[in-house]
Amino acid sequence: MAKFTGQLTFDINSGKFWITDPEDGSPVTSLEFGDTFEVNAEGKWIESGLEITNDESGNLLFKLKNTNYTGILDGIEVRQ
Repeated sequence: MAKFTGQLTFDINSGKFWITDPEDGSPVTSLEFGDTFEVNAEGKWIESGLEITNDESGNLLFKLKNTNYTGILDGIEVRQ
């Protein structure tokens, strides 16, 4: 099965995460909590997914499972 590689993008209007085309930024596929995909972390592809966590002050943050990525996740290379 071929995988599509693109950039992770959060659309504030729809409240959804998307994998977008790296060339023109157009949305290709949306991601839901519970979906699995891979994240390019320091040159290695790691299986991941979306989570919500809290910072030290109790504020909600988006997080990518199995990575150190939290907060604003736009522009991270992902594939599904």
